[in-house]
Amino acid sequence: MSDLMNADNWLYIAALTTVMLGGTTIIVTLTNRSTTSAIHGLRGEVGGQIDSLRGDLGGKIDKLQGEVNGLRGEMSARFEAVDARFEAVNTRIDNLDRDVQALVKHTFGIDRG
Repeated sequence: MSDLMNADNWLYIAALTTVMLGGTTIIVTLTNRSTTSAIHGLRGEVGGQIDSLRGDLGGKIDKLQGEVNGLRGEMSARFEAVDARFEAVNTRIDNLDRDVQALVKHTFGIDRG
């Protein structure tokens, strides 16, 4: 028999193949588990960051709405003050018009008949 066909050689080849396949299986399994746990960890981190951003954004939106509401109140108060001033000016103009008409009537003698 040739040396290649010896039963001991086939036994060594089978044992080496079994060890290599077992090692490959272990490496693939560990790589898969490691990758899966890394993905889950990253997913948790990203979820936490998104929740944090939502909280920050919500707080800033609420603050902005408060500032806008404050500006609306201030603008309304100022418009009311301007309206009151215009009303006072209109009253003065009406009184001035009445006085000017009375002066014109008196000057030209229209009020004497």
